[in-house]
Amino acid sequence: MAQSSIETHRPQTAPSALARSPQGLSIGFKIFGIATSLLALLIFVVATSANRLRRVNEEITALADYALPITDLVAEVDVHALEQELHFERIQYLYEIEPPPLTQIRSEKQKFENRGEAVDQELRDAIELTQLALAQPQITTHRDEWAKVAPMLTEIEAEHQRFQSHAVTILEHLEAGDLETARQLGDQLIEEEENFNQAINEIFLELEAFTVRAAQSGQRHQQTVQTLSIVTAAIATGFGLCYAFLITVGLVRPVRNLTRSLQAVRDGNLDTQLEVTSRDEVGTLARAFNGMMQEIRLKARLEDTFGKYVDPRIVRSLMTASTETAIAGERQVMTVFFADLAGVSAFAESLPPDDLVQFINTYLSLLAAPVSTHDGVIDKFIGTMVMGFWGPPFSQDRNHAVLACEAAIAQRNCLDSLQQLMAKFAGDRPIPDLHLTIGIATGALVVGNMGSDSAKSYTVMGDTVNTASRLKGSSKQYGVPILMTGATQTQVAEVMETREIDLIQVLGKEEPIRIYELLGHKGTTANPVLTVRDTFEQGLTAYRNQQWNIAQSHFEACLALLPSDRPTALFLQRLELLRQNPPGEDWQGIWQLTEK
Repeated sequence: MAQSSIETHRPQTAPSALARSPQGLSIGFKIFGIATSLLALLIFVVATSANRLRRVNEEITALADYALPITDLVAEVDVHALEQELHFERIQYLYEIEPPPLTQIRSEKQKFENRGEAVDQELRDAIELTQLALAQPQITTHRDEWAKVAPMLTEIEAEHQRFQSHAVTILEHLEAGDLETARQLGDQLIEEEENFNQAINEIFLELEAFTVRAAQSGQRHQQTVQTLSIVTAAIATGFGLCYAFLITVGLVRPVRNLTRSLQAVRDGNLDTQLEVTSRDEVGTLARAFNGMMQEIRLKARLEDTFGKYVDPRIVRSLMTASTETAIAGERQVMTVFFADLAGVSAFAESLPPDDLVQFINTYLSLLAAPVSTHDGVIDKFIGTMVMGFWGPPFSQDRNHAVLACEAAIAQRNCLDSLQQLMAKFAGDRPIPDLHLTIGIATGALVVGNMGSDSAKSYTVMGDTVNTASRLKGSSKQYGVPILMTGATQTQVAEVMETREIDLIQVLGKEEPIRIYELLGHKGTTANPVLTVRDTFEQGLTAYRNQQWNIAQSHFEACLALLPSDRPTALFLQRLELLRQNPPGEDWQGIWQLTEK
């Protein structure tokens, strides 16, 4: 629907802009000046010009006061109806989530209702304008066409009411939890959407045809006045000839330029601009044409941007920025997030193609939902892995790390849903145990609109991205679901419980990284987990001081409290290796990872 509104906007505005020119009035004044010096031609010139100009004014009034406003209202109806359909589809999608995010649903319902009210109001305004046009006694040439437009608007209003009533019925079923009935009714709703869109397209075509006819009629009257001016100039003195020549040069050239520009627009050249050379009606027409083209280019740019970006906040950011700002990169302190489920790739590859596509789409929707819900930007999907980031301008400077941790906890909490999804597609296949692996890193990144001329991606680049990716892999090695860097831990320390896991050196980096496990929210994390955390940290301190026996006693105490604690078992294995191969006195407890 959005694309059709832009396409129909082009042909309808070009002729209307041509007919809006009040050039006849200017010619009338100039001809009147000639007639004062040519008394013999005064009555004929004035009478003929007045009649033609009256009809030109009639065309201009019909276009400026009624046709163009009604066209704009119909275009707004088209846009708002599309937005209303989008909000309805989002509501349907949100009800598919378990549990449904009621806050988002209420917000989308409010937007759905607001767009519906806007469509109703715009249709009422358009119908009222049509009735006013029919009631105007001075508009006589197009009364039959206005009478044809009026019932079409009424039919559009009725189609929208049917769509909205049907949509409300579906929402009632969704609220009642009757998803099956809602889906069945949704098939009927699609047909009503198509009927509504067809009605919109039909009235666009009718208004376009009407505008073209009115413009052509105005141009014919205008040409008649031109001819009269030429005849008068031919009969009159050299003053009249010069005056008529000046009128022709000053009027025909802009009209021809406009005609060529309109043809270029029809051929798809949206960069067309008219030179404004005067402050009269022709200059006003040129400025109006340029303004119209600016709006068309904006809509075309919006379509192009939607084809490249997913997150609406990125689209809004790029649309409000200047061209230079939109393509420039910025260095920001941001938080990057990588998440995956070990074993999912192998399971997915065992599925038939149709099931594979459906499974991956549902799986990625579940895995990505917590990122979007917590104001994160989904950067990309890499196989079964999700990459997201947080930071200005999409989240505040100081809370992006907290939001990333909230998303990680939410992903950890949806493991049951992911397990159920795999069970649904497994059939006779064995279901592997799911192990969530998440890496979170905070640091300086370059964020911007990157890519080729034909395809771009608003993404982040920097060493912090690599660190987060490697922590995702390390989380499996350490046997914990969520690992973060020390920079992230510093930002979330007031609201999140964490456990220092190790001081590591990853491939490609000289500086060691202090890594932490995310345990949960402060005040809600179980006391046994905190006790293990504190005991583990005591063992870690002794380990770094090369007090192997003390470290072993603390680590064994951790296993007594939590036998499944993988980091503790890993450090006990290290103690055996370090006893056999003691490090030097300058050893700081840094462990070199051999995997990325």
